[in-house]
Amino acid sequence: MKKTFLGLLLISPLLSLAQLKYPSYAEVQSSISGYSTKGLVSQTVIGKSYGNENISVIKLQLDEKPKPTLLVVAGIDGKHPAGTIASLQLTKQILALPKDSLQALLKDKSIWIIPLVNPDAYKRNSSTKQWLSGNSRKIDNDRDGRLDEDSAKDLNGDGIISQMRVESPIGNFKVRKDNPNLLVAADKSKAEKGNYIVFPEGIDQDFDGRYGEDGEGGVNIDRNFTFDYHAFLAESGDYAASEPETRALVDFIFANPQIASVLHIGLANNLSEPERYDARAANERIVKSWSVNDVEMSKYISTIYKEHTKSLGEASKMVSSPGNFSNTAYYHLGKFSFSTPLWWPSVTDSTKNTNKTTDANETFYKWVDINNVQGAILPWSKVNHPDFSNQKVEVGGVVDIFRNNPPVEFLETSVQAHTGFVVKLLENMAKLVFSTPKVTSLGDDIYRVELSVMNVGNMPTYPEIADRIRFVSRFKTVCDLQSNQQFLSGKRLQLYSALGAGDSKTFSWLIKGKGAVKIQAGCPTSGEQQIEVKL
Repeated sequence: MKKTFLGLLLISPLLSLAQLKYPSYAEVQSSISGYSTKGLVSQTVIGKSYGNENISVIKLQLDEKPKPTLLVVAGIDGKHPAGTIASLQLTKQILALPKDSLQALLKDKSIWIIPLVNPDAYKRNSSTKQWLSGNSRKIDNDRDGRLDEDSAKDLNGDGIISQMRVESPIGNFKVRKDNPNLLVAADKSKAEKGNYIVFPEGIDQDFDGRYGEDGEGGVNIDRNFTFDYHAFLAESGDYAASEPETRALVDFIFANPQIASVLHIGLANNLSEPERYDARAANERIVKSWSVNDVEMSKYISTIYKEHTKSLGEASKMVSSPGNFSNTAYYHLGKFSFSTPLWWPSVTDSTKNTNKTTDANETFYKWVDINNVQGAILPWSKVNHPDFSNQKVEVGGVVDIFRNNPPVEFLETSVQAHTGFVVKLLENMAKLVFSTPKVTSLGDDIYRVELSVMNVGNMPTYPEIADRIRFVSRFKTVCDLQSNQQFLSGKRLQLYSALGAGDSKTFSWLIKGKGAVKIQAGCPTSGEQQIEVKL
C-alpha cells in the first residue's frame, strides 16, 4: 500500500502541489497580504471576486504621489497559476535590487502588481483534480439549460484528469513510434490510418456526445473583457464585463490615469513576436490593428524583451482569445499593452543541444523528456467505460496543465530574466523635462510666456490610439491667471496629441497684466509639473 501511495504522489499534481511545489491558496493570500504599508511597498484591495475573495494590488513606490506607472497583471485565466507564482517572485526580485538602484528606479515612476485577478479559480483548482479557467459562477457552457451537469471524471483513480483514448477503426490518432504514451494525428495525405478517438477523461453524463464540457469552471475572466468580446464563446459570460473581477480591473485602471503601460503575465504573447500593422484593420470604424507608430514601439520593446529572455530559448507562439485583457488594455483603455506567459518549455538541455523544431507539441515532449518531468505524460491504463462497453478505453497521455505551468523550480530562471526586462521597460517609459519658462516683455504690461517640454524617455507619453479614446487623460497645459490678467493669445486649457520619444514642444501665451502665472503641463502617464512665472 505504501508503494502505491508513493507512486501516485509522483504522478499526481492533486496529491502534491507536492510535485509542482506551488503554494496553497491560503499561502498565496498570506504572501500578498504580507505586503503591508512599509518602506517602498503597500498593499490594497481593488475589488472582490464573484466568490467574495479579495483582489489585491501590491504597490512599489516611494510615496503616494501619482507617478507614471507600470501595471503588472497575472492570474486572470485559472489555467495559468504559474503566472501568479511568477508575479509574486517578480515582486521579491525587484525588491531585492540594490537599494540605490531601486530608489533611482522608483524616483519618477511606480510599479504596481496584481498577482491574482481570479482568486476563485486558484482556490478551487488547488483542491480539485482538474484545473479550470473560470471563477466560481455556475454557468451553462453547453447551453442545454442545465448547470455543471457534465464535469470531467477521474476514471482510473489517479487523482488527475488526463486524456482518454478509445480504440476505433475510424480514429484520427495513432501511437507515436518513439513513445507509446503519446498520440499523433494520422496524416491522411500519406494514407495513414488512425487507431484511436481522443476525448478528455470522463463520462457523457448528459448524452450529447461530448465529455467534460460543462463542469465547474465558471466564467473565464480573460474572455470577458470588452474588446472583441464573443457572447456565445464557452466560458465568456453572459455579456462583456459581466464579472466583478473584470469590472474591478477595468475600474481600477480608469481610476488611475497614471498607469502608462500594462504587462500581462498570462496565456498570450506579443513580446516575442511584436504587433503587426494592418492598414485596413487600423482604419475601420472598430479599430483592430495597432497604429503605425505604436507598432514601431512594439517592435522596439520586443527587441529589448528578446535580449533579456534569449537564454530561455524560443518562446511559444500564443494567440489571444476573444475578449482578453491585453487587447482591451490597448484598444479600449489606451495603454501600451504587452503580454507574456513568462515561462515556456525550453528545448535546450544541459549540453546546449537545441532541438530546432517549431512544433509546440514536439518542443513540449522534448522538454518533458530532457528534464524528466514526472506527471506531465502518463502511461495509459485500461478502464471500463459505460459509453464504450464493447471497445477498449484507456486513460493517460498528456496532462495539458504542464504545457504552461512547470514545477516551481523551473520558474526561477524565467523570473530573473523577466525582472531585468521589467526594469528596462520602466526605464524606457516616457519622461518629461521642462525648461525654465521664457518671459519677454512687449511693453504696456504685455508679456509673451514660452515653455518648452522634452520627452527624454524612449517611449511616447501614451500610445496613439489613446488620442481616439475620449476618457484617456491627454497631454495638456493649464495656464491660470490672476483677476487683473487676461489672455491676448492662447487659452487657459489646451490639449495636445501624444509627445513622441525624443520629441519636444513649445507652448506660448500672450498675457496682459502683471503678477504670478501658474502653469501646469504634462499628462499623468508621463508626469506633470506645476510652474509659477512672475510677470
